Amino acid sequence: MYDSSNTAGKTSIAEASASPPVWRGIAPRLWQIVAIACGLSVMLAMLMAGDHYATRAVAARERLIGSDLAASVDTILSGVSSRRVADLSALAGQPCAQVEHQLSALQTYVSYVRAITLVRNGRVYCSSGLGPIDVPLSTYRAQPGVPVSIKLLAETQFQPGVPVIAMFHATGQDTGVLYIIEGGYIADTLAHGVRYGAQQTALSIAGSGSLTDHGVFVPAAQDTQLNATRVESSIWPFAIELSASPAFSMQMRWQYGLLFGAAGLLLGALIAALYLLVLAPRRLLLSAVRRGLKQGELHVVYQPIVEITTRRVAGVEALLRWNHPKWGAVNPAVFMAEVETSALLAEVTRFILRTATVEMSASPPALPLRIAINIAPRDLERRGFVAEVLAVVDALPEGVSLVLELTERFLLSKSPRVVAIFETLKARGVRFAIDDFGTQHSNLDLLSRFPFDYVKIDRQFVAQVDMGGADLIRGIVAVAGHFDLVVIAEGVETEAQHRALRDAGVPFGQGYLYQRPLRATELAQKQVTAHYAHH
Repeated sequence: MYDSSNTAGKTSIAEASASPPVWRGIAPRLWQIVAIACGLSVMLAMLMAGDHYATRAVAARERLIGSDLAASVDTILSGVSSRRVADLSALAGQPCAQVEHQLSALQTYVSYVRAITLVRNGRVYCSSGLGPIDVPLSTYRAQPGVPVSIKLLAETQFQPGVPVIAMFHATGQDTGVLYIIEGGYIADTLAHGVRYGAQQTALSIAGSGSLTDHGVFVPAAQDTQLNATRVESSIWPFAIELSASPAFSMQMRWQYGLLFGAAGLLLGALIAALYLLVLAPRRLLLSAVRRGLKQGELHVVYQPIVEITTRRVAGVEALLRWNHPKWGAVNPAVFMAEVETSALLAEVTRFILRTATVEMSASPPALPLRIAINIAPRDLERRGFVAEVLAVVDALPEGVSLVLELTERFLLSKSPRVVAIFETLKARGVRFAIDDFGTQHSNLDLLSRFPFDYVKIDRQFVAQVDMGGADLIRGIVAVAGHFDLVVIAEGVETEAQHRALRDAGVPFGQGYLYQRPLRATELAQKQVTAHYAHH
C-alpha cells in the first residue's frame, strides 16, 4: 500500500502489487514453461511442415517423371499408328502372296515394331517378317469395336518370353492392320525414369497387366503396386506407375527438414529473444534487489498511527525503502510487483519482519506499541511463514505487539489454510488489519468471515471526508462497530480532514498531517508517547 499521505514513490510491501499488469500475475516459471512449450511446438510444427512439403516434393517429382514417360510412350504409339497408315490400310484383306513383299517394305518406315501383320475375317493371316500365318485376332485385340486399340502381351507364339504391345488399327469389320511393338523399346523408355529419381517404373494397361522398366511383364491379377504415383496418358489407354527411389525421398526429406528445421530454430530463437526481452529486465531488477538486500541498500521507515482525539502515537506502520547507489530512491511500486511473484518474496518479507522487530524493540516511540507490517498474498502460501511470524512475536519485548495488514482483494475466498493461519497467529497475540477497505467487493461478507481486528479506510475516502463524504465514513465506522473492529483512517493530510474524522467517530489516523515516514532513530528522537488501544 502507499504511504498514508503521499502517493508519489512511497509504497509498502503488499501495496506495490495491488494492481499489477495482468502478465505479472503469472508465475515466471510458468512463463518459462510457456516459452519452452511454444519453442518446441514451433520446432515440431516446422519439422512436420518440412516432412509435408518433402512428401509433396516427392509426389510432384513422381508426377513430373510420370508425365515425361507417358509423353514419350505417347510419341512411340502415335508414331507407329500414323506412319504409312494409308498404304498399310490398303493392303488389309488382300492375299498375303500378293502383298507380302510390299508389307515388309512398308515396315521399314515404321519404328519400334517387331512386325506388321494384316487381318482379315478376324484372323491374322500375313506378317511382314514371317509371311503367311494364321492366328485369331482375339489373341491380340483388347477392345472389339474400337477403331484403334492396344493390348499388352507377355509374349507371342512366335517369340516366347518377350513382352509386346499389340496395336490393332481396324479398316473394316474384323479387318485391319496389327502392329507388334517391341516391349524392349517401351522398357528402355521407362528406364529413363529410374535415372531421374524413380525407384521403378511401369506401363500399365487396364485388363492387360503392366510392363516394368526391366522389361518384365506383370499380369493384371498380380499388378498390386502400392503407394505408387499413377499418371494417365491423355491419348492412349495406358498409365505410367512409378515410385520415387528411397535415396531421392531421403534427399528431399533432408533438404526440406534442414530448411524448415532452420526456420524452426530461427523462430525458436525469436521466441527465446522475446522471452528474454520481456523477462530480462525483471531478472536484472530482482538481481539488483537481492544485491541491495545483501549490501544494506534496503531499509525500513516507520509512519506513526495516532489516536485522533489526542494525537498520541498508538503504533507504527513499517514501510520498505530502497536507496540504490546509482538509481537513487527507487519507488517500491517498481520492484515489489516483481518481488511478490518471485522466490525473493520470502527473503524480503523476512527482512522487513526482522528489521522492524529489532529497530522498534530497541527504540520504540511509545509503549505499549503495535507494529503494523504489510504482507503479500503469496506470503500466506509459503511454507514456514507462520513459523517466521511466531519467531518475531517471541522476540518482541513486553508492550510491543504485531499487526499484519492484508488487502481485502486476496481474502475474498475463504480457505481452510487461511483460517488456520488466522487462528494460529491470533492465539499468539498477532492482530490482523484489512487494508484499503472499501475499494473492492464483498466487504461486509469479508468482515463476517474473517476475524479481523482493524479496518483501514482507504485514502480516497479520507480525501473526501471534509467535502461531503463524512456520511460514508460514519457508515464504515458503524459497520466496523457492528463487527467489533477498530477503524484507522489512512492518508490524513489536512486539519479539516482530521476534524471531520474525529467528528465521524474514527479513533485512529495515519498520514502526513501527523508524521511523515522516518527511520527508527529519527522517530525515537520525536519522543512522542501514546497509547495504542487494546482490542
